[in-house]
Amino acid sequence: MTTESSAERPTRRRQPFEVRGPISIRQLEAIAGSAFAVVIVTSVVAWNGEVPGWEAELLRFFNDWPDWLEPIMWVLQQVGVLAGPVIGGLVIVWFTRRWEYLLPFVLLVPLKLIIEKAVLKQLIERERPFVTVGPDINVRGPAFEGLSFPSGHTTTAFAFGILVFALLPRRWRPIPLIWAAVVGIARLYFGEHNVLDVVAGAALGTIFATGLWFTILNRLVRTASEIPA
Repeated sequence: MTTESSAERPTRRRQPFEVRGPISIRQLEAIAGSAFAVVIVTSVVAWNGEVPGWEAELLRFFNDWPDWLEPIMWVLQQVGVLAGPVIGGLVIVWFTRRWEYLLPFVLLVPLKLIIEKAVLKQLIERERPFVTVGPDINVRGPAFEGLSFPSGHTTTAFAFGILVFALLPRRWRPIPLIWAAVVGIARLYFGEHNVLDVVAGAALGTIFATGLWFTILNRLVRTASEIPA
């Protein structure tokens, strides 16, 4: 009886992006449930459209950061634009040659437009910091007025970041989450959102991403391990 040597055995090169493991129903309930509670609490506080003093002071802390950071912050926050997840998903498809990985990133777009724009922004009519806090806010972008709760950029960035987190090796997983947090800070730095707008956006994006991980990426865990490089 002959045995293959380790050198002769076919080995599969680990993909840079691959579903590393499922999210359990208990994890989903804990993470999405906590995030939902954050959305509820922030919505209650923001319901009357006013900005508490502590929130305004925290906004000013980030808004007063030096101007030389503006181009850096502008670049970093682009991951939060509506097309960001789709572009990111296409990059992942390019690396993996697996088109099914694109589906959760594409589905983020209608989720954001329906829940964040068509529902929450209409229920909680909270204006931008220039209106709710005052003209002393340094608005570095175009959004001086308009509905701001929750932050769309932050919603998208956190949803995208968590989905990428699910596909990365353990040592790289903090990167998309840190990037998402920086997007939220950038929205405060640019003076286009209040603090609770950003917190609610982060929580909403977390709900979207964990739901898509559970319903879509979980189904790809086994098949991912069977596809040769």
